[in-house]
Amino acid sequence: MSTSSDTAGTATTTNRGAEGAGETGNGRLSAVSTKAADAYQAARDRTSAAYAAARERAGDVSQRAAESIDSAPLVAVVGGLALGAIAGALLPRTSREEQLLGTAGRRLTDSARDAVRAARDASREQLDGFTDRAMGALKSSAGAAADSVRKR
Repeated sequence: MSTSSDTAGTATTTNRGAEGAGETGNGRLSAVSTKAADAYQAARDRTSAAYAAARERAGDVSQRAAESIDSAPLVAVVGGLALGAIAGALLPRTSREEQLLGTAGRRLTDSARDAVRAARDASREQLDGFTDRAMGALKSSAGAAADSVRKR
């Protein structure tokens, strides 16, 4: 048989158990919150580092491209013309373009095609001249080196 004092003791024990579970739940919540904050910070640090590395690489590529253009401007012009011609050839003509440009567009296209051919031929001539000069310099250097070896 249960007395009122037994019932009061059981209720007190039950309340203490609930308080302990609440404290354990708060501890778990705090631990999960800390882990989430740590994971967020780690992801943020990795993202920041990846962004900085990508930005540095883009700067390097940009600098190398500028140096390449400075060292061979004719090649850059020819390459730009070629890319423009390719882009123009890939884009479909619209009926509005045909109405507005008509024969002028055809003449412009023919002129552009001739300009591309002329630029290509000029670059080939320059490249051939460069190759000839380089071969001549190489032969004279080799001859000078051979003469230097013979004199010793």
